[in-house]
Amino acid sequence: MAALIDLLVKMQLLDERQHANVQSRAKSQMGGHVVQQVAEMGYATESTVARAISVELGLPRIDLAVSPPEPAALQLLDARTCADRFVLPVALRENGELLWLAMADPTDQEAITTVSHKANKRVRPAVAGPTEILRAVRQLYGGSPSETAGSNKPAARESSDAGSDEAFEVLNVADDIGASPADSEEGPLSRIARQLGVEVPEAVASRSSPAAAKLAPEVQIAVKGAPAIPPKSDPRAPLTFDEMLPPATSAGAIARDDLTEEDLSTIDAIRASMEKAALVLRALAELCMEKGIFTREEMRKRSSKTAP
Repeated sequence: MAALIDLLVKMQLLDERQHANVQSRAKSQMGGHVVQQVAEMGYATESTVARAISVELGLPRIDLAVSPPEPAALQLLDARTCADRFVLPVALRENGELLWLAMADPTDQEAITTVSHKANKRVRPAVAGPTEILRAVRQLYGGSPSETAGSNKPAARESSDAGSDEAFEVLNVADDIGASPADSEEGPLSRIARQLGVEVPEAVASRSSPAAAKLAPEVQIAVKGAPAIPPKSDPRAPLTFDEMLPPATSAGAIARDDLTEEDLSTIDAIRASMEKAALVLRALAELCMEKGIFTREEMRKRSSKTAP
């Protein structure tokens, strides 16, 4: 967990004082994940941390409420391992040799090694919140995460927001991208957006405020240097497995042998750039919904009208 806490400081989600507080609480409190404790102490929500880790490490962010794990992947691990390590197997690719693993802490190499040995697969990490993972373990394997964790170690627990059925949980971001230009401190997501070259509005008003009526019906977000991305049929949802993960078999009329090494390098660079841009755009869309610029229902209706 120490590497993850240090990463949160590097991403400026925690300052030095908060870093010390989280470390002290992690050592003294029984059970729970460091991200849950960061959320409980009011420093950042689990969703904010997951999005920031996803962008910082260049890993996909999986919403388990929208994209349920594949049954074949679930069979590779038991509930206790998932609850103990805050991981969940979500998909198999490359003819079943590669396992995509949702992790609350993708820097946990010990967990990756353990899963690789248990599943006898190569493991590639993705990011999900710890409470989200425990909720999925309870629903998919049966029983509660605390029952599966065993009696010889602290029981994993879900945080107080575990009862929410919303696919997105973006809370307490009023001081983030909505901060005024005069504020001396820049919010963590604002810093991430600036580092990635993303232009965001200087101030975003709440739907309940008088300024909300002056907002344009759509917020245009430009990513510098990123290729244009065609709209998906459902822009409100996170990436699905088919969109996020490479297909199990190749398709199309162009054979891989027809492509040069330069072609393959160019394709990989374009794909990486598009995936990174999509992650940023989805994170900003979530923030717009939280700030009340539009509702989830409005986004759903708009996407249904524009879908081919």
